[in-house]
Amino acid sequence: MIFQALRIQKNGYTGNSRPRLQFCGEWITEMGFVPGALVQALPEPGGFVFNLCNENVNYSGLYNSTKEMGGGLIRVYCADAKLHKSPTFVTTGRYILDGGLCFGDALVAKCEYGRIRVRKVNGDVCLIKVGRDKDERTGAFSPKIWVWGGWLPAMGFPLDTLVAVGSEPGCITLTAQDRGAPYSEAVRRARQDKARLIKVGAKNGVVNINFSGSPAVRAGFAIGDMVTADYGYGLIKLQKFDEGRFGF
Repeated sequence: MIFQALRIQKNGYTGNSRPRLQFCGEWITEMGFVPGALVQALPEPGGFVFNLCNENVNYSGLYNSTKEMGGGLIRVYCADAKLHKSPTFVTTGRYILDGGLCFGDALVAKCEYGRIRVRKVNGDVCLIKVGRDKDERTGAFSPKIWVWGGWLPAMGFPLDTLVAVGSEPGCITLTAQDRGAPYSEAVRRARQDKARLIKVGAKNGVVNINFSGSPAVRAGFAIGDMVTADYGYGLIKLQKFDEGRFGF
């Protein structure tokens, strides 16, 4: 079982656009969604479910029953695009909007063999996948956290802001430091709180906060983990993903 973060995109031209939801990657074959497989998409309370269908199913009967339940049928295919070449399935049905979801909605997917459940992410929270950082000297990998997006400056984390990274088991806190305070004062507080000081940076024009090593290890975050980032002005709290919070 794995969790994936995704977002509802727009498909088509302005004025005639449709919602688009895409799953791609080698991981979907591990869940049984191999190229050519038939998938049933159905709305359910709080989101959607995608069921892998038996290869011997009566297609016309399944099509009619799925349509009556407000869903649709789609096929897994192998994408051959510039951005990715991997097993993929995409749904662009109007039933996505009828199920209570909107363009731009952030979603989280719980992926198990033969079934993918999708739920909307509500509130001031975003989902982050723990990445990895390679030690050039030893070749060893360590967990790395990237928090990025246009929302950071609005939440008190503009470019070059000093950020204190505090860590304890199960939780990392990112606290924006007063831009008018002396640097020595920020250092003193960080040492007192056993926190690491970093700066808000930017990559390809996107503001971000990133760090690796001991804070993530101390919190118990491993490479590939899903974590939640709850944010308020000047404060971001990272915690291990709790599926019950999102209705799974």
